[in-house]
Amino acid sequence: MTHSHHHPSHETPFSSLFKVFVLSGAFMVVEIAGGLWSGSLALLADSGHMAIDTAAVGLGLFASWIARRPPTGRRTYGYYRAEILAAAVNSVLLILAAIWICYEAWHRFGEPHAIKAGWMTVIAFAGLVVNL
Repeated sequence: MTHSHHHPSHETPFSSLFKVFVLSGAFMVVEIAGGLWSGSLALLADSGHMAIDTAAVGLGLFASWIARRPPTGRRTYGYYRAEILAAAVNSVLLILAAIWICYEAWHRFGEPHAIKAGWMTVIAFAGLVVNL
């Protein structure tokens, strides 16, 4: 017969999201620098994706804070729409990033850039670890 002790976590969803916000924001800066230094469009594209993820988490944190406000006479449903608006902004940012990546990729077909593949691989692997 096994016996396990389950201790409740003192971490709130807000604090967990804040940690994700800080970690993804910090690594986004690493990927931007690494992408510019190595000449890798893949790293720059992923840094754009990390920027959007960071913005989405930041918007989500802000929206959840706003959504906790109680309903008023004027806003009978409260502020729950803030979360919906944050999701809409995130969608628009993802679409714009995809357009930018396609634009840059099209230009690189005509004028390929040399990249520092070793460094790009190291930074990309670190990005994978951060995303996991």
